[in-house]
This record gives sequence, structure tokens and C-alpha cells, in this order.
Amino acid sequence: MKIKHLIVYYPSMERGGIENNLHTLINYFTKKNIKVTLISSKFIKKDVDLKLKKINFLRIRSKFNFLFVPHRLITALAGVRKLLEAFSYSKRNETVVLSMQSSMVSIIVSRICSFKVVARNSEDALSSTLYADNYVLAYTVFILRFFIYNLANGILTNSYGSKNSLNYFIIKKKKLKTIYNPYVRKIKNFNLNRSSRKNIILSVGRLTKQKDMGTLIKGFSIFSKINPSYKLIILGDGPDRKKLQQLTNHLNLKKKILFKGWVKNTNKYFKNAKIFVLTSLYEGLGNVLIDAVNYEVPCIYTDCKSGPREILLGKKGGYIIKLRDKYDLAKKINLVLNNYNDSKEKIKYAKKKINRFYFKRVCRQYLDYLNKILY
Repeated sequence: MKIKHLIVYYPSMERGGIENNLHTLINYFTKKNIKVTLISSKFIKKDVDLKLKKINFLRIRSKFNFLFVPHRLITALAGVRKLLEAFSYSKRNETVVLSMQSSMVSIIVSRICSFKVVARNSEDALSSTLYADNYVLAYTVFILRFFIYNLANGILTNSYGSKNSLNYFIIKKKKLKTIYNPYVRKIKNFNLNRSSRKNIILSVGRLTKQKDMGTLIKGFSIFSKINPSYKLIILGDGPDRKKLQQLTNHLNLKKKILFKGWVKNTNKYFKNAKIFVLTSLYEGLGNVLIDAVNYEVPCIYTDCKSGPREILLGKKGGYIIKLRDKYDLAKKINLVLNNYNDSKEKIKYAKKKINRFYFKRVCRQYLDYLNKILY
């Protein structure tokens, strides 16, 4: 039996790499004559034509907003009605639910209605609990995950580190499958030349606790005292932006640290940057590092338990720093600049393996896996 209908459950649409991955997967499946139903709070039409009969968009409209209830949970619960609506015109032996977010809700509803469901886990389950913003909610989810994830027909992870973190939850290990993100559309033919790049250190990501941009700013402050000609550019937005800007002002770095927000085209920033820095406390994979590798920008990254090490092949492809260590970051920035030829060789080594994230290859793996789920 082959899949003919894919229901994608992603209740709270967010900016970032996941959005690009989602669009890539939807385009791929529709071109394979597979009907796709997307359930989400919004849909950005980049590269996807919603007028196509193969794509059905069920928008979640939540009229409720509770002060102490996370927005994700509200949209996830509001999405149940849309999920039931999708089931009403779907055939069980031809349909799979791919849950990209809030998977515990979709797993319960899908299994009650006897539909096959695959949950995608995009982060290290243990670290995301340890470094959560809301510890009560995080530990509640941690416990519930053990009971509910085992009900899913399959669990997809976007890195082997993420898969390893789920070994504590999943009884039948055969349910776990790692498939990387379909992130790379084109492998760049790019020659790294230090002289053509500007004195820019680049970082990209949501401005949240997870990304720990505070350590990035503090580390840059230490580095900047010795190398005042460099600027730090941060692409992205989020709830911590005001706090990070206040920290920047406090360190008298307003002219040297630029917050650009979300930008449509990041190419010019990767082309101009001499160094890319990722200071995340945890990741599932870390798509922005794939961009940096593709543009051959030497990388410094935190020693997360999943994701970055796989992209950069450990120390062979980049420079590792300790979590929340501003002094180690400043030291590594100096090390990269003082040994730039070695840094170029490291990033070129990582690029040799970048085809692991090539979209056609990965999308085929998704299709093969979902077809097996129907057997």
C-alpha cells in the first residue's frame, strides 16, 4: 500500500528552518501526486501554490488566549477539530498523519480514530527539558511523552543525537528513525577568500533562551576589546530581543552589534561573514549551521548533545565551545582568525558531507518511510 494522502499537523507556524523544511516536503509530495492537508495557524506561501487541488489548508483559528497557558498548547488543542475534519474525508488505508509539532495531541486523536501517525521530534528531549523556560510545563511534557509517544506508529528524528535522547522514552526502538532535514536546495560553488569577506561575525536564530544569545553578546564584548574593528550581526527575532538589546546597550556595543530581525534573503550575510557562531543550549539539528557550511563560513558552536556535532563532524569541521562560556567563545574567535587557513580547511571538510541534507535525497527517505508505515 502506498500513501495517497498526507496530513501535516503543525498547529503553531514559526519562523526558522522548520518553515523551509515544511515547504520543501509539501512541494515534493504534491509532485508525487500525493494529496497534502496542512493543519496550521498560518501558512506562508513561499514556493507553494495553495490553488493546487493537491494542497488543502485547514487554518486553526483560536479565539482564546489564557495568560498562563502557552500559545502552542492553545493552538494544538484548537487544531483537534481541524484534524477530525481532515479525517472525515480521508481513507485510513491511504493516509498518514505527519505531526511536526505538539505531537502528543495528534498521536492521541489519530490513534482514537484509527489513523496511522508519525511524530517528528526536532530537539534533544532531555536538554530541552533541562533548559526550558517553563519548568513545570517542561517536566509535565517529559513525563507524558513516555506514555504517549509509545502509541505512535513511528517517531522521526532529525539527528542521531535527538534519536538517542528518545531511547529513554520509546519501548520499541524500531519505531525510531533518523532522517535529516531536507534543507539544502543547491550546493554552492563558493570559494572562501578571507580578503573578500568583511569583519563580521554572524549568528542566526530565534531570540529565545534556547539560543543563548546573551553568551554570544558577552563573548563578543570580550573579543571586541582586543579587536574593535569587528561587528556582530544577529539575524532573527523573538521574545528575548528587548533584553538582549538592553544588554548590548549596557556593554556600550550598540554600534557594533546589529539586530536585523528576520530577513528574507540571508545569502549576502553568509557571503560577507568571516565567522559564524551558534551558542545554543540545545538543538535538534541546527539548520543555520548547514547554511554556514554551504557558504564555507568557519563555524564556532556549542557542544550540544545533538545536531551541531553531526553537521560539522565534531572538531574536524568546526570549533567547539562550552555551554554558556563567554570566555571560551572569545578565545575561539581569536583562534579562528589567527588560524584562518586551518579554519578554511575545516569547513571545506564539513562541506564534503553536505549532501546528507540535499532535499531530493531526504524527501525520498521521507516518502519511503511513510509508505512503510502503511504496511
